[in-house]
Amino acid sequence: MKITETLFFLSALLLVYTYVGYPSLLKLLARLFPRRHEMDERSEPTVTFVISAYNEEDVIGEKIENTLRIDYPRRKFRVVVVSDASTDRTDEIVRAHGERGVRLIRMEERGGKTAGLNVALASADTDIVVFSDANAIYHPMAVRKMVRHFADRTVGYVVGYARYQETADTEAGTCENAYWELEMRIKKWESDFSSVVGGDGAIYAIRRELYEPLQPDDINDLVNPLQIVSKGYRGIFDPEAWCSEKPAGNFRKEFQRKVRITNRSFNGFLRFLGDWKLLRTPRFTWQILSHKILRWFSPYLLLFVFGLSLPLKQGGVPWILGRLFLFGVMLLGILSIAGYLGKRKSILSYFYYFLLMNLASATGIYLRVRGKTIRTWDTVRGSGSGGGMPLGILAFPAVVGLCLIVPMILFLADLGLLDGACRLCAYLSAALLFYTYLGYPAVLALTCRREAGPVIRADWCLPNVTLLTVAYNEEKVIGRKIENSLQLDYPRDRFRIVVASDGSTDRTETIVRENRSHGVDLFPFAPNRGKVAALCDAMEHIHSEIVVMSDANVMYEPQAIRKLVRNFNDPRVGAVSGKVILAKDNLSYGNAEDSYYIIEHFIQRMEGKTGELIGADGAMYAIRRSLFHPPAMDTVLDDLAIPMSIAREGHRVVHEAEAVGYEPNEQEIGEEFRRKIRIIAGGFQYLLRGPGLPGLSCPSLLFKFVSHKVLRWCSGLLTLMLFLALAENSLGSVAPDRYLVGAFYGMFGAFAAAALAHVMRGMKNWRVLGMLHYLCMLNLASLAGFYLGVLGNQNVTWRADAAKNWWRVPLASGCKTGQPDRGEP
Repeated sequence: MKITETLFFLSALLLVYTYVGYPSLLKLLARLFPRRHEMDERSEPTVTFVISAYNEEDVIGEKIENTLRIDYPRRKFRVVVVSDASTDRTDEIVRAHGERGVRLIRMEERGGKTAGLNVALASADTDIVVFSDANAIYHPMAVRKMVRHFADRTVGYVVGYARYQETADTEAGTCENAYWELEMRIKKWESDFSSVVGGDGAIYAIRRELYEPLQPDDINDLVNPLQIVSKGYRGIFDPEAWCSEKPAGNFRKEFQRKVRITNRSFNGFLRFLGDWKLLRTPRFTWQILSHKILRWFSPYLLLFVFGLSLPLKQGGVPWILGRLFLFGVMLLGILSIAGYLGKRKSILSYFYYFLLMNLASATGIYLRVRGKTIRTWDTVRGSGSGGGMPLGILAFPAVVGLCLIVPMILFLADLGLLDGACRLCAYLSAALLFYTYLGYPAVLALTCRREAGPVIRADWCLPNVTLLTVAYNEEKVIGRKIENSLQLDYPRDRFRIVVASDGSTDRTETIVRENRSHGVDLFPFAPNRGKVAALCDAMEHIHSEIVVMSDANVMYEPQAIRKLVRNFNDPRVGAVSGKVILAKDNLSYGNAEDSYYIIEHFIQRMEGKTGELIGADGAMYAIRRSLFHPPAMDTVLDDLAIPMSIAREGHRVVHEAEAVGYEPNEQEIGEEFRRKIRIIAGGFQYLLRGPGLPGLSCPSLLFKFVSHKVLRWCSGLLTLMLFLALAENSLGSVAPDRYLVGAFYGMFGAFAAAALAHVMRGMKNWRVLGMLHYLCMLNLASLAGFYLGVLGNQNVTWRADAAKNWWRVPLASGCKTGQPDRGEP
């Protein structure tokens, strides 16, 4: 306990030093022990002005015009634009300024900013090189202000002041501007005391002779200054040399930028970890450790202090300080949620920003420790959201939950209320689990009898139909799929068959081309980007009234299309889901899955009667083409996102039990487990994005969505909460509830039986043991899917090999599977 208390005190002091102590001490030392240097306002060395660009067609023209207006002698000023294999009009715009002395260096293959700078600097022969970004607009005197410092031979680099413009337009911009103002003050104090730590990619100048080629993984505005300082030079920060640039615009983009910067900066620092030359500059070494290393690792330090505060012995100063820290953590979690949900320009957004940026640092460090360094970059400007939240930003709910739940449990224990809270949690979790699997179907059976008007079907309804199959490396089944599609009973003059190949590398596209004479169209897309990307691209070329989505390994009954489209005779119907029967020959969990799907198909029928079917079966569902809205390109569950968007607009989504297809299921329990993980991870991805969810204006749809999907996805968490609450009541309570004690040992026995059935395959054939084993698999998949979904750790592309090691996949890659996803669990 003494060791724990000592570590807690030291870690807490280090945390306070990181955020408050270092800036305060640095300011004092900069005033007491300033380091002077010479300046010459008349200095005019030759300058190469290097602009890094990737797909900057929106700003590169303005940037070049701004650069050519910089107040500097033209004969001593050269402008170079390095294009990192841009795919838009960036290069064309730059070439149009060639007659004005602007030189384009194009990288034929994308290698990242640093690789481009190495090429540019190899041909630069001027005294000074100025680095800039494409969106940084310079003050006319900015270059003169920077080069005046190079009159002092001890100065190796100069960093300017990048001001953010239009920061008041968004909460993210306001928060970033406040952080950046503090950062600039720290840079000024570092410059006065010793040497500014790091450069700034937007406005940064060096002596050309001091540049050394960098590794592709290096971030130039940190590694290059470290190289220069190790040679005995120093860096100056000049706030009078300034440029303006737009902030990222929203928290998601700012998060991405911070992840990339932290990841690459830490990678660059590791290169100099054993460089004894830096140790000859103790002031600078102290600055980089305090300003960079401690700041990067501050989220892990916060977590360490958080962990040390939990076991502190009750009573005494350490315990009081620990509880105060936990109270502060709870308050941060509450204020962060309020900042996330609050109005624009709210002061609460700063708390959300603080937590989010710590998550970004943690993500960047984590990726580097796992061996991934982010070389390339994408522009972070623009007004759109750019899809959903990426990477570790999806961990925000989990972190906030940790901030709130763990301290609350401790405070309840301090007050002697933990037993009551655990009992409440046990009963609530058990009730929700019962409702999820049995209660909701019962509610549907009672309420869905009041059908909101039967669907007006008509067998003579024969609109123009396109059967769209998205395929990736399906050479084993695509021939049979085409043959099956050609045999469907539907008028040929109103029926089109399309196969969209998502970058297939086998004979899939060849086989489809061989059937062109039979009226089968091929849409080849490359490279492999995922089902949704290929689907959306294919839909741009499809104009039939109805589109039927299918998987390559699902074979339809001859009347399936007619049965689906007859529902569209009713103008209220926007989407129709069919019934896909799984063939589970000799699978160890086949009987258990049959029992599970009896309930699932019952729910689908009941929801379909009300016209509010939640999701569809991705292997067989039809939509009106006019109601299709492209989901985000990284969407995993297209068969949830597309029908839900139709339902949210007030159209009916129904189930057609007579439209039947057959899908072979040859996946044993391990592969089925990984498939379930992907589906649930995709569900949490959809849930966390928010805009696609049914709102309070659609109460019935919202009720069904929460009951059918959200609670099912959360079943693993509910089961875990139930088990932990039962364990605390049975093993840790002074007066345990006897009913809960019985439930605990019953649940423990069920887990043991499921584990035994997993080891002894033959026992899965016993219906009860097989069902227990299958339910445990579902709950474990739910927990893993929650982890991957909340952390953004799933990928939309199809790769069976990566799915086998989903737990080993880095955060930026994710869980992948080669199997198509059905519309469950």
